[in-house]
Amino acid sequence: MKRILLVLATTRYSHASVTHALQEAAKLQTEGPVELQVLYIIETAELAKVRASIDEDGWLGAQPQRQVIDTLARQHHRTARRRIQQARKQAREQGLEITVDELEGDYVDLASKAALERDVDVVFMTRADKPFITRFLFGSDAEKVARLVRDSGGRVVIVDSA
Repeated sequence: MKRILLVLATTRYSHASVTHALQEAAKLQTEGPVELQVLYIIETAELAKVRASIDEDGWLGAQPQRQVIDTLARQHHRTARRRIQQARKQAREQGLEITVDELEGDYVDLASKAALERDVDVVFMTRADKPFITRFLFGSDAEKVARLVRDSGGRVVIVDSA
């Protein structure tokens, strides 16, 4: 059985990632059964960064700032959930076996662990929409995971969120 790991997260849930993973699954189905494993990571670190940045500036006041952050988190969560539902629906239409795991924590840690410990043939991830120079200077979480997976002989496809 061929296995695909699709990593989605609170801020990394590109429609294109889902589409590419399902297209790969369709190709692999010509060789036999395929399982699509969706890992949804609720990124606590990303939300903490936003909260810290807004709290430091204090430009909205404590209560409105909490409301803005909570609203932002809920919106990202809803969008990610829609991507998961899209993957479920399309996987069923293609006759794919699909599993969905939801974990809360650090993106790099959880995505790396899943990609390295699961017996998967390819890992699909979304790279956050950042300018090239920013990724070059400061790195990319998706690239960090991809490097680890590729170093262990795995295959990775990274789709930009934009």
